[in-house]
Amino acid sequence: MVVDMSLNTEQKKLNLLIIGTGMYVCGRSTKGYGTVLPAVMQQYQAGTIDRVLVASKSAESFAIFDAKLGELQELMGIEMPCVRYPMGNCTDGNAYREAIANLPDPGAVIITTPDHLHTEMALAAIASGKHVLVVKPLSPTVADAEQTIQAAEKYGVYGAVEFHKRWDLANLKLRQAIADGSIGDPLYFHVEFSQRKIIPSETFSAWVADTNIFQYLGVHYADLIYFVTQALPRRIVATGQKNWLSQRGISSYDAIQVLIEWSQGFTSTILTNWIDPNCNGAMSQQKIEAIGTAGRFESDQTKRGVQTITDLGGIEDINPYFCQPYRRLDSEYTEYRGYGIDSITQFLKDVASIVEGNNSPADFEGRRPTFRDALVSTALVEGARLSLENDSQWVYFTEKFHPYLK
Repeated sequence: MVVDMSLNTEQKKLNLLIIGTGMYVCGRSTKGYGTVLPAVMQQYQAGTIDRVLVASKSAESFAIFDAKLGELQELMGIEMPCVRYPMGNCTDGNAYREAIANLPDPGAVIITTPDHLHTEMALAAIASGKHVLVVKPLSPTVADAEQTIQAAEKYGVYGAVEFHKRWDLANLKLRQAIADGSIGDPLYFHVEFSQRKIIPSETFSAWVADTNIFQYLGVHYADLIYFVTQALPRRIVATGQKNWLSQRGISSYDAIQVLIEWSQGFTSTILTNWIDPNCNGAMSQQKIEAIGTAGRFESDQTKRGVQTITDLGGIEDINPYFCQPYRRLDSEYTEYRGYGIDSITQFLKDVASIVEGNNSPADFEGRRPTFRDALVSTALVEGARLSLENDSQWVYFTEKFHPYLK
């Protein structure tokens, strides 16, 4: 079926719940304003969204959120009321459940919480008949992912994972190069992806022991390689190093290196760490290379040709294509553009199309990073962890992507 993206000026407005108030939502621990909040505010201004609810574990966390929201409203010229959960000055790990119960139909939920909480929160939203977007990864295990997929199908709701790299034009160019055969048959992919020390030591210190750098960061490129080739993983092996973080009492790998063999006969190496210096010119250092029988494709996804050097910020390598503020052409206000914005906006448009009856959730299979499509990346996350826990043994996959040791 053709996916209908036509505009309906009389379409029903969506009601939206954002679960989480961290870095990706509003820019906590950074000088920016995140990605989710700017994207949502622009859709609110466009008339796609009616009510906005925000849930966090504690009312205290809203101090930073409210400050960021206030600044962003002034910058963007948008007044967007938000209903907060928990209400009052308290801590409640189940505040999201009350928020889901109070979210009117038609409703959608964006889950931006630690990885190990994704499944229970997604299941609660799905059971309430809400469409769901989960930040990567979908879940830490294939069993959890299957449970979420089955629930979404049972309740007839749309579920997707926020794999924004699928919207990056550089990566779409890689997909095209593979599709048109210009680099021949892929032989191997090489990825390097890292972030600053502040991420595990401060920003995610409360839950860093419940994840690892491949699960948190490397999963992006695991999904991307699957997306651009449609190959399936045969087996995976992982090794890692514990040093700098362990010396500071943090139970997590500094770096993880993963080798994956794929069904089309090529391999991929994904090298990740999150102990780059905090003075690094970019939050993330990243690049991908694809080598084929007729050529190669290289993409430096950190150095995008824009660098600023200022007294206030020092040297900064800017990615103008992910999520950046720009002065509007028709006013003095700011708007946000980039593939990070596009990923969230596309989900909201897809949900609106489903609500209007133009599409069903099944129409987006094979076209979006749906829950079912995320089984591959979830299997690789679980497989890498299983390999690390078993002296870096090779881990294999069943036809339904369950990892196992021989």
